[in-house]
Amino acid sequence: MRYLSISILIILTLIGCESQTNKNMDSDYSISTASESDERAKKALSFEGKEDRSDILKLSISIPDVPKEPDSTRYFGNDNYDWIITLEANPNEIFKRDSIEKYISNDWRKKVMYPTVYCLPDNSNNWTYFQAGDNEENTFKKIALAWKLYDPIEEPPTIYNDKTLSKFDKLVKKRMKKIKASKIDYNFSIQEASAISNRLSDFVINNNQWAIIVLKADKEFDGKEIWDVMMSVGLRWGDMDLFHWNNTEFEVGDDQLLSVWTSTDPGYFFPEEIAAGNVQTEDLIFGFSIPRSVAPQEVFKVMCEVTDYAQKRLGGQILDGNRNKLDKSAELDRIDFILKNLDNESIKSGIGDALYLFQ
Repeated sequence: MRYLSISILIILTLIGCESQTNKNMDSDYSISTASESDERAKKALSFEGKEDRSDILKLSISIPDVPKEPDSTRYFGNDNYDWIITLEANPNEIFKRDSIEKYISNDWRKKVMYPTVYCLPDNSNNWTYFQAGDNEENTFKKIALAWKLYDPIEEPPTIYNDKTLSKFDKLVKKRMKKIKASKIDYNFSIQEASAISNRLSDFVINNNQWAIIVLKADKEFDGKEIWDVMMSVGLRWGDMDLFHWNNTEFEVGDDQLLSVWTSTDPGYFFPEEIAAGNVQTEDLIFGFSIPRSVAPQEVFKVMCEVTDYAQKRLGGQILDGNRNKLDKSAELDRIDFILKNLDNESIKSGIGDALYLFQ
């Protein structure tokens, strides 16, 4: 539904932490499920805050109708932003798993920058991942290779040109002979795919932005006070050891409506260390991905209220992502500008292609 939960931006923020305020924090904790995380947190701290201000976390919006994705292509490439080459078997000689594994191996995929491999089983009309753990099919009518034409998670993202795609095309055609495919199809020509990749390199960079509010401490925020404020307002501790307003109400949008972290090392929050009195932070950072949000303007307004409440309880200064005094109107204008850019591409924030492109 949402492709990813917490964005790379938070990861980069955490990696870039320089403060040593919490240098004694023990980081030897394992990854857990949501229920396991809740149990772990409850053993250390209460989920009930001193106040109940959960009324702040209210979002009254109308969600546009999202067409249901057909079963046939639910597990297939993105026809708008992937370059997809489809190989069709001869009806009298369908593809065998062992042949595909031999000729479209991981070693071969490495030569063409690891396209995702999809398959259409002989007894089904529904595409699926060839390497899916639950894919026990051994015969296939079609095989498809898909390259995401711009992936912001790559470091650095690949911008495909005609020369590179032509090389891939030649290598695929050689494999086509090996697996005895009878037909080859493309969703885009090489020139079209190259142009889309170049266009996306600007479009994604310019619009893959976050709404950020920083609550900067006058001295330091105490971990127990931070925890109580987060619980009081209705945020919950969870993924990546951060606080979140989880998206449990809507079937679209990111997994979290907003998240809270800190630039103080290590950037996240361990309940056990908070309970032990070992956590003090220089700030709290409230944020969310604008293009991945189901309602970025409305969520920003709620985030402002959350930050105002935190300031009332903890003190500090409210700043924007550049550590300047927050201008709410300017931030809303920036969000509106990004939404208009998405609309020009026929993309709605928090839905479909927005979740695919912006990660």
